[in-house]
Order: sequence, then C-alpha cells, then structure tokens
Amino acid sequence: MSTSDSAFEEVFRALEEGDRPRARDLLTRLLRRDQSNPQYWLWMSAVVETRKERIYCLKEVLKRDPHNQAARRGLTLLGVLPPDPALIVPPRLQRRQWQVKIEKPVVQRPPISYKRLALYGLAAAAVIAIFLLVLFAPQLLRPREVSQRPTISFRPVIAETTQPTAGLPTLTPTLLLPTPPWEGLQATYTPTAAYVRTPHAVIEAYAIGLRAFERGDWVRAAEYFQQAVDTDPTAPDLYYWLGEAQRRNGQTGAALNAYNQAIRTSPSFAPAFLGRARAALSGSNPKTEDIRKDLQTAINLDPNLAEAYLELAQLDLSEERYEAALQNLELAGQLLPDSPLVYYYRARLHLAQGNAEAALTDAERANQLDLTLLPVYLTLGEAHQANGQYVESIEPLEIYERFAQPPEPRVYALLGKAYLQSGEEEKALQVFDEALRLDRLNFEVVMERGKLYFERGDAEAALSDFNRALTIRPRSFEAALWRSRALLALDAYGDAYIQLNKIEGDAVSPERKAQLYYWRAISLEPLNVRAAINEWQRLLALGEEVVPAEWLEQARRQLSVLVTPTDTPLPTRTLTPTQTRQPSRTLTPTASLPATRTFTARPASPTSPPAATP
Repeated sequence: MSTSDSAFEEVFRALEEGDRPRARDLLTRLLRRDQSNPQYWLWMSAVVETRKERIYCLKEVLKRDPHNQAARRGLTLLGVLPPDPALIVPPRLQRRQWQVKIEKPVVQRPPISYKRLALYGLAAAAVIAIFLLVLFAPQLLRPREVSQRPTISFRPVIAETTQPTAGLPTLTPTLLLPTPPWEGLQATYTPTAAYVRTPHAVIEAYAIGLRAFERGDWVRAAEYFQQAVDTDPTAPDLYYWLGEAQRRNGQTGAALNAYNQAIRTSPSFAPAFLGRARAALSGSNPKTEDIRKDLQTAINLDPNLAEAYLELAQLDLSEERYEAALQNLELAGQLLPDSPLVYYYRARLHLAQGNAEAALTDAERANQLDLTLLPVYLTLGEAHQANGQYVESIEPLEIYERFAQPPEPRVYALLGKAYLQSGEEEKALQVFDEALRLDRLNFEVVMERGKLYFERGDAEAALSDFNRALTIRPRSFEAALWRSRALLALDAYGDAYIQLNKIEGDAVSPERKAQLYYWRAISLEPLNVRAAINEWQRLLALGEEVVPAEWLEQARRQLSVLVTPTDTPLPTRTLTPTQTRQPSRTLTPTASLPATRTFTARPASPTSPPAATP
C-alpha cells in the first residue's frame, strides 16, 4: 500500500471518529503531494467550513474530472450550476403507483344491532388506516423528492463503511472575502522533512514525534523527540528533529542548542548546519557572515541538500546580490524541479530587478504548485500591480490579508491602491486608515491617502497627510511636490513657490526638472509674471522627449498670452512673506487646482493645467 493510500484511509478513519479538523489536515497534505487527484478535492469539499470553500473545491474536481456527478450535484445544490436534466427523476417514476378500491356496502335496513355497528366502525377504521398507510408509506420509507429537481447527494461514496460527518452545505455565505480551501491551516512547505528521515524502528517516540510534526503540533513533537534523544543520544538526526520542532515553536535558543548538539555528535551531518542557519536567521540579531558560512558548509557536505540552496538564495536576495541568488535558485531548481519555493523566490528576484512580466509568470506557477504557500499570494498581488493589473491583484491580496498574522501595513497600502484603481474609493480609504492605525509613520500609506484626499477635492486633508509624509522623510521629492500642489489648490501660491524652491537641488533628472518648472510656473503666475515666463521657457527647452505633450501645449499657450509683441514690461507682484495660506480658509467641495491665470490686458486661456502625477 502506497503512502498516499494509507493517508487516504486515515482520512476515512478520522471522519468515522468525527474528527473533521484531522481529516482536513490530512487532505491538505495529500493535495500538497498531488493536486491532480479529483477525489482529494471532492473529500476536501466535505470537510471545509464555508460555502465559498466548498464551491472552490468542487470546481477543482470538475477541472480534473468534468463528468464527476458528485461534484455537479454539489454545485447544483449550492446554486452555482443549473439543474442537470440528466439527473431529474422522470415524471413517470415520480407517480405513486397505488390504488385502493373501496366497495360500497350493501344498504340493508334490518333492525339496528349495536354489535353490527361496532363491527362496521372497526372495519371502516381499518380501511382508513390502510388507505393512509398506502398513501404516506412511500414518503416515509424513501428520501423526500422534489418535483422538477433532482435528488442530490453531496457526499462521495468510496467505501460502504465510510460515513462522512459533514452535513449538507449551507446556502448562506459566511465570508465576504475570497478564501482558499485551507482556512486556518499553517502555510508551510518543508521538503527537508522528507529528506531527513532515518528509520528508528525501536524508538516508538520518534515515530509519534514525526506524526505530530506532520500535523504541525510542534509542542508535542518536541516532547517525543526529546524522549527519542534520551533513548539514543548518539543519533544526530534526532537532535535535528528536536531543533526543527523547537524552531517552529519559536524557541530559537533551544533549537540552536539542539542543532549544535547534532553537529557535535556528527560534524558531517549537513542538515544540522542548515537548521542552525535558519535558527540564526530568525533570531533578533542575525550575523549574516556566520549564517552564510553554515549554509555553504551544508552544501559542501551534501550537494543534494536543495533547501540549503534556497536559503542561500533568499539571503542573497535580501542583500541585493541578484546574480548569486539566481545561480543558487537554478541549482535548487535542478534538485527540486517542481518546488513552489524556487518559483516564489525567483518571482521576488524578478520584482526586485523590475522584470514585472517574469515575476508574474513565476508567481502564478508557484501558486499553482502549492495553494497553501501564503507569501505567494502577496507576491502575486505585487506582480499584478507591477504589470498595471490592479483589479486582478485584489483577490490574492485579500487572501493574504485575511490569513497573514500579524497584519502588515504594506499589504493594506497595496490593497488601497487596487481599490482606488478599481473605483472603490471608500474601501481604499478604509484600508489606508487601518494601515495607519497599525503604523502611523508608514510613508507609502500616508502618501497614497493624501493623493486620494487630493483627488476627492479635500485639499486640507491632503495637505495634512503630505505634511506628515515630509516629517517621515524630509528629503522626499515626491512628498514636497504633492505638498506644493495641495497648497496651490488652496490658493497659497507663495507657500507653494517656497516649497518648490526647497527641492530644486533634488531635481537632478530631466523628468524631475520638468515637474519642478511646470508647477513653479503655475505658482508664479499670480505673483510674478516675468518669473513665470522664465519657468515656461525652461520647460519648453527640455523638449518633447521629457515633457508631456499636454504640458508643452500649455506652456506655448501661456507664453502666447503672457509675452507681448512689443516686449513691454509686464506688471509684476513681489512675493512677500504675508502671501501665504490663511489657516482659517474653508475649502469648498469644488476646490481644485486653479485655472490658468494671466495678468495682462489679453484674455486668459480658459484651459486648466493638466493634473500630471509626479
């Protein structure tokens, strides 16, 4: 009997015992090994908790077995598929074939006999009882039938003795967010567990510890591995397993002691160096040089230890050593060709290098290989957004946000961008607020919320957020530029001009110079027309390769209005410190960037400056 068959039988035993969490855990592990088996998905649909999860599992069954009747019945019952005519009971079989013939008694008029009346009464009662019994017996002895709708059985039949305890699924949705079929399970993928499995037939605690480890019961696993170590203190793999259970339980110090003991017991035992490197990485003050040395030692001792290549690639990625990370991922991929971690780390590498298309391809492949690998959902959302697919990024980001613990402000920022791009401004504002509740100094979230306020016409709130952003990053060119735009929306032209002058030294690229000249020209027109003309001319000098076409057109139009043919001096206004924003100014709902203003006898152009995003 294969390992999969044995695990599948354990699923049935767990269901017979009413242990649905255990059955769900076993099915999840089976799906990690083989997602192409429709029976695994079918049974998973019977043990998950929510309607959406059942629908998801049943759809996965039909992807692999389009003619699976049990899955079709389940989806029909859940309202996803219309009733299948092939499953409807024909009307001729729905008719109850019964008939009771009641013969009319002969009417006689003999003298009244009370005994005869009693007999007649009993006979009539018997006839009525028989009539009722024949009428209702079929309904009592068989499942209830509904006309024009098939009788649906949601539970698959594998063996006659198997009786799943899951009831019929409810038609009332209980979740608002999309969820994968592993709600509440820990998203881990550990090929090392299968790599280091030395048989210890005489140590029963070792076998019990492995089963607890597979269930994710780290405390119980550590207890039994400790018993195994006490039984045989010369086996390095027992110390290794003890360290693995302790590390996953957050006991980094104890895990390091166990790994060190394994190395002392057998200096050539490669997995112990891998475990020690992982424990050091999870510590409060990791020393990357020592960690890299341990990982390299593990590879030198065992070149087939693919997990060491993966950890080394992840370390290279964190240190921006992209070429080295790619080489280690290629070596890991040769040893583990279908490992989702290889594709996951490679997707992270492509994102760091700005290769959005390759990142999305690898992230999708990693997700296909292991639906339970939670970090992939975040990477998938980031890759979609890097490709400009904000709507497509919502589902994986919502899944990650639902299951990730603790909540991450960066995920809320990504979700807010996605909602904003899909037109759901209120939801975007809610997730931005939640992100800042968790981390009030998150620069990215503050900036995104400020832009949202600005687009909605609330320049006061936008200015408050941009002020906070500059407090977090005082040298941010982006935050300063957006602050000047908010000041312009509030008619505080002097303050806007002063803010723009502060960042002139940071406008090193042609693109930044174009932004600086454009918004400085807008701020100067009400204050100093001659200076505004100079800014428009600087903008034109940058050329069409740098400046947006709308800005070039705006500059030419403004210069044709502001510059007179006789080149006579134009009236100017001197900037004074008092020309600043008034604190008590009230923003009306229609407040926006001012229309183009001119201060000559010529008529002004009615066109407003384009709201270009820096």
